[in-house]
Amino acid sequence: MPSERNALYCGDNLEVLRRHGRDETVDLVYLDPPFNSGQNYHQLFKTRNGTASAAPILAFEDTWRWDAAATTAFYETVETGGRVADALLAFRRFLGDSDLLAYLSMMAPRLVGLRRVLKNIGSIYLHCDPTASHYLKMLMDAVFGPENFRNEIVWRRTGAHGPRRSFGPIHDTLLFYSKTSDYFFQVVKRPYMKGHVDSRYMLESETGRYKFTSGGNVLTGAGATGGESGRPWRGFDPAAKNRHWAIPGFLAEQMPAPFAELGVLAKLDALYAAGLIEIRLGVAWPTPVRYLSEADGQPLGDIWAYQPYTAGTVHGTEEGIDADVAWMGPTDPERLGYQTQKPLGLLARIIGSSCPPGGLVLDPFCGCGTTLVAAQGGAHGWIGIDQNQAAIGLVKERLREAFGLEPELDYALVGESAVPTRRERRKTVIGRRGR
Repeated sequence: MPSERNALYCGDNLEVLRRHGRDETVDLVYLDPPFNSGQNYHQLFKTRNGTASAAPILAFEDTWRWDAAATTAFYETVETGGRVADALLAFRRFLGDSDLLAYLSMMAPRLVGLRRVLKNIGSIYLHCDPTASHYLKMLMDAVFGPENFRNEIVWRRTGAHGPRRSFGPIHDTLLFYSKTSDYFFQVVKRPYMKGHVDSRYMLESETGRYKFTSGGNVLTGAGATGGESGRPWRGFDPAAKNRHWAIPGFLAEQMPAPFAELGVLAKLDALYAAGLIEIRLGVAWPTPVRYLSEADGQPLGDIWAYQPYTAGTVHGTEEGIDADVAWMGPTDPERLGYQTQKPLGLLARIIGSSCPPGGLVLDPFCGCGTTLVAAQGGAHGWIGIDQNQAAIGLVKERLREAFGLEPELDYALVGESAVPTRRERRKTVIGRRGR
């Protein structure tokens, strides 16, 4: 029997969401839709020995026209009323019956459908570029509410770009929204810079650990108390200076779980015994100690930018800054010939931050399946949708080679019909949309 959670759909994602998408079942949505770039994107599928196929096929046309279909999509959304309808009407007054309005009219009902299937603790990341990102952010505000906007993440997507009359466009944008204010989020850290560790920590030769001692009075809080936290400890009396003992979180994090059940003075004794509090002659207050652990580091910010030639500058690794989300070069072994393919590390960051353990990830424009591979690798459930049948075939091969997964045995395969073989692909042109 196929997995009840993992599923790959071949078809228009709006129709798939309407037919198969159940309310409030998905923990995380990532979508990398067409950007309205006006370009055609082709695929050069790799064979099993790593060589490219003989001839490219059209993956999708990222060109939109205000035509009868766009007009129908526009009015279908407007007739539902609400903030999304108001946003589209405002776009039309500003943009007129334009190709950009056609693009936004396509995106609006899909975003509404994605919000419906998200759990209340769920989040969505919309990957876009400056072509329409400002309009998409307004549309996301209408669908999810401006109060649920969390971040605009800048991802460096290429090494260089040299236009003559502007700055080089080298980044994409990820718009991060939650469905409600009560959403899952896990802080992900990257290692400190080597210079930071060298300047703030001292390497103990006897233990091989990096040690940081906090200066100042950080073991007490303002105001005397009548309880245990106001009593003297090892010759130090906080009440004499209108203070009370207050153990900082970074010390508690270094102790085993039973530590939390101890009283205040017993906690101070345990920390002292563990070498996490030092008493120095002539120092007015006890001094907390922090040891650098593998889990320590700088929480991720909203700029994700690999920096070439920075190998050796990050503590504990020979990788460069943000190497895990580095763009893929033309000969990168991860490349599958899909022009809009994103690196696996980028999706691993997103899923690691916003999908709870064992949660369900949905990618409605799954393209060559990077999101699904990242989810499977992280022991999450996944749903992928793409109307490009050749892309569906590529995803199947990728899941088979990476994890040994077979359709209908390990995951549901819905809507696929007559997916062309590699030989047939050379003669096939597959139409618009889907990344």
